[in-house]
Amino acid sequence: MTTPRRQFSRSLANNRWVKVWRRWQRKDVIIVNENHRRYRALECIREGIKDMFEKHPELGVKDNLTEEDFCHIHSKTIKTSQGKKFKFRSYASSVFACIRRAVSVSDHTFLSSVAPDDLEYMEFVSNSRSGQDFFLSHDQQFILKTDKKYYLEFFMSILGDYLMHFQNYPHSLIVKFLGLFSVNVSGQPKPYPEEKGVLHVLKDQNFYNDSIDLGNQRDWFLRQLRHDVSFLRDLGVQDYSLLLGRHELHKDDQQKTFVDLVDRMRKSYVKRKPSSILDKARVLSNQVHHADIIEEEAGEPPTQTQEEAGDKGFTASKRCSTFTSLGSLLGSTSTKLEDSANRRLLLSECKNPLHVIDGTHSRYYMGIIDFFTQYECKQQVARVLKVCKNCTCDHSTVPPDIYAERFLRFIEERTL
Repeated sequence: MTTPRRQFSRSLANNRWVKVWRRWQRKDVIIVNENHRRYRALECIREGIKDMFEKHPELGVKDNLTEEDFCHIHSKTIKTSQGKKFKFRSYASSVFACIRRAVSVSDHTFLSSVAPDDLEYMEFVSNSRSGQDFFLSHDQQFILKTDKKYYLEFFMSILGDYLMHFQNYPHSLIVKFLGLFSVNVSGQPKPYPEEKGVLHVLKDQNFYNDSIDLGNQRDWFLRQLRHDVSFLRDLGVQDYSLLLGRHELHKDDQQKTFVDLVDRMRKSYVKRKPSSILDKARVLSNQVHHADIIEEEAGEPPTQTQEEAGDKGFTASKRCSTFTSLGSLLGSTSTKLEDSANRRLLLSECKNPLHVIDGTHSRYYMGIIDFFTQYECKQQVARVLKVCKNCTCDHSTVPPDIYAERFLRFIEERTL
């Protein structure tokens, strides 16, 4: 029996003007159809994620994560409806399931958005120099991004530190990754995008004469930014960015009632049982070998269990060490008074409040992205070449401590 609200939703979805409005909203993206060069890869990702969620509940959320969970690889050969086989892999599935729970993304929400039965993905092409592909889920709630194997190996090696940072700073501005998957399918090289239809991402030089007006949120924002940048500096990475989007606040958003304030306070400081991630996660990060985590896409071995992964050297030895999984990032993770400064007083009323800040006149969407670049030999040589070519040290290829200081100074000077 359908309720009046559900009947209204169905009639609204079938409304012709609603369909026109949704099509207009997608005017800057490319629908991934059968002629798209990444269509087969995305279809395999869809089938692999559905299979994992429906047939492997043991890879879901765990209250106590073990060291093996951080380096476990779920590998399975899957047959599509057209009869073609492909290899699907999911990395540290239980760990990412805990991250999804921490940001209040249920399995049903994730599955219906990222791996729906027949809805299309959308690609948006930007002027980013990374050369990677960016796709949107059909409801534009999640981004699917390709990345280089080298960067993913590094990310897996710091996964324990990544979770502990969110435990210490629940409202961190560092972007939240909700899953890591791979498929071995053939594809076509990415073509150079035409100027038409390209989403232009403005750089810092486009922001010299602009500012971020956060009002009473300024102090918290800069304090949290320092914590995040300090964490990235300690990891030895550089060349990260603060992705910033904004739109003007409507009058309804600016006029907050007392009930709205109480609800936002409750969301930010909901009380629950305290949990913590032990320092064993940091030890684990040092034990995992980069080359052993992301395997080459060759051959089709059977599905690996956690014990089999340990036999292949994913951990130094089989241990029974456990630690509590990540708690909710939307609520308080500690009752200590000194930890209150690590959380924002009021989270915004939206679907992803951890990366949304309401300023004086605008709503800002913020996230620290692209933090996989280590300052290694390649970057050191590039720094020398850039100095010789441009006769200046004003470029992004600098050591992590210098990059962090310059990054903070640039944003602090433009935040009101």
